[in-house]
Amino acid sequence: MTRYKIIISGGGIAGLTAALCLAKAGHRVNVSERSTAPSALGAGIQISPNAFHVLKTLGLSGKLLSAGTAPSAIMMMNAMNGKNLARLPLGFYIEDTHDAPYLVLHRADLQNILFEACDAHPDITMTYGAKIIDAAIHENGATVMTERDGSTNEHLCDILIGADGIHSCVRHDILDLPKAVYTGKIAWRALIPANQVKLSGAMSDTYVWLGSKAHAVTYPVRNGEYLNIIAVTQERDEAKAKEISKDKLLDKFAHWSDDFKALLELEADWSGWPLYETRHIDCMAERSVALIGDAAHAMLPFAAQGAAQAIEDAAVLSKCLSTGNHKQDALKAFEKARLPRVKRVVKTARRNGQIYHLSGIAATARNLGISNNSGEKLLAKQDWIYRWQV
Repeated sequence: MTRYKIIISGGGIAGLTAALCLAKAGHRVNVSERSTAPSALGAGIQISPNAFHVLKTLGLSGKLLSAGTAPSAIMMMNAMNGKNLARLPLGFYIEDTHDAPYLVLHRADLQNILFEACDAHPDITMTYGAKIIDAAIHENGATVMTERDGSTNEHLCDILIGADGIHSCVRHDILDLPKAVYTGKIAWRALIPANQVKLSGAMSDTYVWLGSKAHAVTYPVRNGEYLNIIAVTQERDEAKAKEISKDKLLDKFAHWSDDFKALLELEADWSGWPLYETRHIDCMAERSVALIGDAAHAMLPFAAQGAAQAIEDAAVLSKCLSTGNHKQDALKAFEKARLPRVKRVVKTARRNGQIYHLSGIAATARNLGISNNSGEKLLAKQDWIYRWQV
């Protein structure tokens, strides 16, 4: 097997997981991250069995289990009257079915676990405050230009990996691929101290609240210290994400149940996040360049698979580069392996968002359909996602 020198643009979950997978396979990796220190934007994150299996192969299962919580169920709620529509079993049911848990945890905790593992690996170099601004792709690999502390430097590598998120420089500026587009939805996020939460079951289960042109998700993080809440509304202007206050949120959810509105009344620091999506996913590799995670396939969070698919990308890319094939053939094999699956996941997330935001008679029919099915049957629709292993 050829031992490659690889530069990864982006030190988030996608980049760090890829670094670990590639280093484990014997490659030398440099992670170039534009921020000056490890950081994790956002709050909660969900790690389904398909992602857990990958992280377990990296020796991280113990730390994940310590940092995460395994909800006992997903409670599907009618947001308008607060009634439970269905209970989808997680916990032991998921572990027995997929031989892996379904975990929820704080994004920063997961990123810290990945960072510590990368920092301890002799074949991984972490370079913070270094922004990749351009790259020349050639027969031997890539000449990558980075900007750091006001100076520009060139770095040679065999392979360049774009793991630099929704607004990826590698995707847009180097490969000249279409940008992810705003979807007309904003996610309002906050962490609420557990001692303030009175809703029964909120600190042990995941709740999905289905409303009209809006929905919300809650689950515990930081070993039950906080309740992570994400409320999604439809907004024409993504700049609305900057206009956030408790009063404005209460106005947006004025017709929802008292149980949910009580969560909005609690003291919390809210932030608004415009949601983006890659509409045309036709390229994940070109010559000596590969794209993973949001840089390749930004998706709506309504299948809880954004991070999981990035983690899958990392594992498959490493596997393809370890076959002994020429690197360009290996990268094309990676693209061929990933495109059908990620396209299906993106489509599923988009479809879920449409269902979650139905209104009027359609919403009534949706709620009735959920109520008339068992939780196990509803959860089985996700089996094709959760059963995946590299």
